[in-house]
Amino acid sequence: MKNAATQPGTVVRTLLRIAVAGREERFVADAVVQYFDRIMNASGRKLKSYGLRPVVAPVAAELALNRARSARTYHEFVARLIDDDEYVAQMALRAVQFYASSAQNGAAQAVRRNLAYIH
Repeated sequence: MKNAATQPGTVVRTLLRIAVAGREERFVADAVVQYFDRIMNASGRKLKSYGLRPVVAPVAAELALNRARSARTYHEFVARLIDDDEYVAQMALRAVQFYASSAQNGAAQAVRRNLAYIH
């Protein structure tokens, strides 16, 4: 059975709920884009050490970013990015958790607080 917390629909709803203001939406979108860019440029060995699939992760990240590139709103960005892909949903949630835990600005704190509340 699949983990309900990483189902694509659940992740989309989570990303929409944790970003309740424009600055949080920008933070989440930037976190996902930066993380996916890092995945696309990382070595297979490094991806494997972080529990990502070395062949699949860069391709999935690139396809997801290409789908989301023409989005006009945050909601559309999230929906196009995930596009019912469980692996991309896992990576997107992982990106937000990673950047929210390491950044110290107001948007990161709000996202971190909202993530803690939801989970």
